[in-house]
Amino acid sequence: MTKARIVREVVLWIITLLLALVCLRSGWLKVTGNIFWVRDFHRWGYPDWFRYMVGIAELISMALLLVPRFASYGASLFALIMLGAIFTHYTNNETSRLPFNLLLLTLSLVIVVVRRPSFLK
Repeated sequence: MTKARIVREVVLWIITLLLALVCLRSGWLKVTGNIFWVRDFHRWGYPDWFRYMVGIAELISMALLLVPRFASYGASLFALIMLGAIFTHYTNNETSRLPFNLLLLTLSLVIVVVRRPSFLK
């Protein structure tokens, strides 16, 4: 394995672990009913079942991200969640929350492309 390939793999794992930690924390807080998320989903007009669904999807994303063979699928799912978050924050005039969501979306798309299944390469 070349030095460049090792560096690429280390950077990819750092991005993956960052996304997985974000998915774990965010998903867990949504599923366990953290008052911050309960309040926000209510304020945005979303029902409780939707908060649970998003939280479970984030936890599934986290698990898939940690298996290189399935990381592209986990990152794709998380990218969809981030698109929903960006839409929600934009339509609710919460533009200060957009940069972090855009960063997470970008990192997710990096994983989608780099870890895509071999039949798509």
